[in-house]
Amino acid sequence: MSREASRPSLPYRVNSLAEYAQTFEDVWRGWTEDSDEVESIWFRGQVDNTWPLLPTIYRQPYSEVPEHRYRHDFFLRSRPFLEEATNTPTSDWDWYFLMQHYGVPTRLLDFTESALAALYFATIEGSDRTPGCVWILHPSSANAIHAENGGDIPAYSEESVARYLPRLWDERAPLPSAPMAIDPPYNSRRLVAQRGKFVVFGESRQPLNELDQQLMYLVRIDISGAAKRTIRRQLLAAGISESVLFPGLPGLSREIRDSYTTDMSFDAPDDLGDDGPETGA
Repeated sequence: MSREASRPSLPYRVNSLAEYAQTFEDVWRGWTEDSDEVESIWFRGQVDNTWPLLPTIYRQPYSEVPEHRYRHDFFLRSRPFLEEATNTPTSDWDWYFLMQHYGVPTRLLDFTESALAALYFATIEGSDRTPGCVWILHPSSANAIHAENGGDIPAYSEESVARYLPRLWDERAPLPSAPMAIDPPYNSRRLVAQRGKFVVFGESRQPLNELDQQLMYLVRIDISGAAKRTIRRQLLAAGISESVLFPGLPGLSREIRDSYTTDMSFDAPDDLGDDGPETGA
């Protein structure tokens, strides 16, 4: 991290792809203070802007079950289906990322390096009645503050990350309290296509957007429900679609199906400002 991130002005609310691009550019410049500097920022799209930044395993009803049970059941019962995995898992972290990939609750919270991929997930079909949002994270600042590692973004295989995943059933090993932004292995086509990154949570169940000093590394861009259809059409024109983000026959099939059932009219909604107050992180 070249310098501590500073808080850009708030609130943010966008109604088009162009407004969104300008907004995250403003955030980036506010954090880097240098338009020519390449600084890593991550994005997370959510269809509901009231959802906290919390991994699945810390949400109801999944939080009632010890994590070791999820890991144990997946380890025992997934083996007949491992041919579906891009790579056969060989380590605890491999198994953990595979669990995340297929929707088993973990302490991993998905982010992406792609601003457009995050916007896609914030505006997916069927969410038009609810304001969505894209969170923008400055991961090195978050790590410097909470993980206290000087702002490095370690790979999942580094020793500093090992303490976030104790050996199975080793319930005596304490987890770190603070979350940490980490680089995952690109072990699936989907992760590559979505340019995925992760924040791994520790013992604390406090959402990332409620932690101390979160204003130093986290902002939110709100998208009204009325604007989502227009933005989906603009993303499609920009080449961001189901088959791009979910490469393979299932993603392609959903895209073909939806292309004949989805209204992608070029007419913008009459009013883009009635989905609630402008809010920020």
